[in-house]
Amino acid sequence: MGQKNGIKLLFPLLAAVISLLAAGCSEEQPPSVEKLEASVRSISSVPACEQLYRDIVYIGEEQKLLFFKTVDKQLLFSIDIIVQAGIENTDLIEIQYTGNSDSGIPSVVISLPDPVILDVDADESSIEQFFIKEYGKAVTRLEYYDEINRKKEEIKADAVKNGILERADANIRNLISNMMNLAGVEVKEYRRKEG
Repeated sequence: MGQKNGIKLLFPLLAAVISLLAAGCSEEQPPSVEKLEASVRSISSVPACEQLYRDIVYIGEEQKLLFFKTVDKQLLFSIDIIVQAGIENTDLIEIQYTGNSDSGIPSVVISLPDPVILDVDADESSIEQFFIKEYGKAVTRLEYYDEINRKKEEIKADAVKNGILERADANIRNLISNMMNLAGVEVKEYRRKEG
């Protein structure tokens, strides 16, 4: 089981959010908290980190009766499994103005919930079968999907162990900081929001 080609960032809403922030900004007044929160929530609803795994799946069963094989079934195939992480409950995001920074720019404190695994999806179009043997009994669809679901749980645990949540958190903070800079606002601090 291995990670394929690292991390892929997904932020297709960036252009819409930037235009929203630009439209709401004036030189005299910073954007309202409501506008900032709406922008951050819309961009944070997309996965902040994605990992693609290519995994090998084996299904096998053998039964004998008086030293004779009555069932011998084996299936070996590979499949791509995609793990996505980000913020699940964007309604918990809060932004508070704290005044102006030393350079005179409005500053904010942003409270974010912990990132979570949003989705673990097996791409069935990526299946590549290497070997199949069905003697006495065929591999059922239920066995096939049970094994894929078991692999999804293994890969989810592996992604968490390898730091996907930390990378998602860093990506979210980096994106939000860049958005705030475009809106003429400085992020003073990030806090953890319990939810």
